Amino acid sequence: MSFTTVNARFMRVLLPLVITCFVLIASVTYYMASEMLMEDAVMVSRCIGNEAALRMQLSVANIHLPLKVACSNHALLEADEEEVLAFLGEIRQSSPLIAQTFFIQPDGQTLRADGVHLDRSSREYFQQVVRTKQPYISKPFLGETTKKMQTMVLQPILEDGQLRAILMASIHLTPLTKQALEGEIFSDGSVYITGENGLVAGASDNPAAIGASAEKIGDPRLAAALREAIESQRQTFTNYRPEGEDLEWCATVTPFELSGNRWTIISSYPQAKVTAPARRLLRITSVVFCAILLLGVLIIRYFARSISAPLENLAHEFRALHDGAEGETDASTSQDEIETLAEGVARMRVIHDQRQHFEKKASSDELTGLLNRYGFRRRVAEAVTEHAGHSAILAFADLDHLKHINDQIGHAAGDDAIATAARLLRQGFGEKAVIGRVGGDEFVIFSCREDNDPNAVEQTLALTARYNEENQLPYYVELSIGVTEFVCAPDMDMYPLMKAADIQLYEAKKHRRDTSIHPPDTPPQ
Repeated sequence: MSFTTVNARFMRVLLPLVITCFVLIASVTYYMASEMLMEDAVMVSRCIGNEAALRMQLSVANIHLPLKVACSNHALLEADEEEVLAFLGEIRQSSPLIAQTFFIQPDGQTLRADGVHLDRSSREYFQQVVRTKQPYISKPFLGETTKKMQTMVLQPILEDGQLRAILMASIHLTPLTKQALEGEIFSDGSVYITGENGLVAGASDNPAAIGASAEKIGDPRLAAALREAIESQRQTFTNYRPEGEDLEWCATVTPFELSGNRWTIISSYPQAKVTAPARRLLRITSVVFCAILLLGVLIIRYFARSISAPLENLAHEFRALHDGAEGETDASTSQDEIETLAEGVARMRVIHDQRQHFEKKASSDELTGLLNRYGFRRRVAEAVTEHAGHSAILAFADLDHLKHINDQIGHAAGDDAIATAARLLRQGFGEKAVIGRVGGDEFVIFSCREDNDPNAVEQTLALTARYNEENQLPYYVELSIGVTEFVCAPDMDMYPLMKAADIQLYEAKKHRRDTSIHPPDTPPQ
């Protein structure tokens, strides 16, 4: 017989359970790790957006400052063209980010710093300042001649609340956005600066995107997030897929305002790069788990094989007990070693119960239910050892006139008299006393003094007299009892004690009294 169910149960039950638990735990761990990494990435991208927006505002403010200072000089309104050109040149030299400066009349006629006269009355930025009389920064646009991204910074010159002129500077956005994007910390991400029109004015690591619309650097989801950020003036978050790529990117759109015009910072990063540590953790965990699982399977198989032989021997012995012949086997018996062991244990329990039953029958007297001679000797040997050092009594009791009862009334009456005598002895000496029937009408009693009533003999004789008086049978149940006292000691010889008690019994019979006769103080040895 080959035992395989330990392995089979592990493979069929425990192994799938362990794998399922691992998959669940690994999935939850991966999900939580990915979410934590994504939350950290979103927080970083928000910080990048806020920082880049602040730098952009500070850079534009530094460019706007000389224009504001120049507008406070009302003498410029009375200056001739040469003086205006000189003034425009000074403003142009105030910052390397200023590409060109302009002096615009309220009707749109414009004098450029190089002396060229232009008409800007139709331009959106001019009309915006005329309407609001407030500083303004235009949307980014691609210069017609320079083919570079630019914006216009306009500062009105007011007198008594009336627009008298406008100072304007064109700004190169590439160096401006480069300053704003310094210090961005995404090693694998990209940061874009766009105007309200969605045109990309600057990019941290993708120069080809400058001048393109937001829809060109991502799918419609990014353009929708940009519009939502501008309209709500709150940071928005979205996923998108860059043009020509298969990976999903995540982006945070941060809106900010520059003198009446809204711009945005788009900080984006590849989702796969962010969650890469979580995937590495999952791979490492999976490899370790597979190694541990393989080791566990090998250990289980090793121990299963090591216990196969003992299990086979046990199963063989159990079947021998069941079949009644050593070495005989039953082909119908299950090959499951656990079931075989369970069956064997059940059979052993039955055998144990049967053994106890037979031992009880072999140790007890069928008529009275008391111990027989064999059972009494064994139980007294145990009791003497258990009560070592304590005083005890050994009593012999004899049912008087049993022969007369048997001859005159019948053996059934004699059996009743014996059973009655046994019951009266049990009542008189108590349940803790060890009582046995050692002959036809002879009884022997062992009782430890601490468990025994000192008047047990007298009580027994009194119970006997009361029984005869109350029942009015055609015979009397009369007992003669002899008692000897001793101190319990392990392995003591009980024969002299029983002999001494027997002598006391016959003394009682000799005097024909229903009483107990006690020996001298010195117990027999």
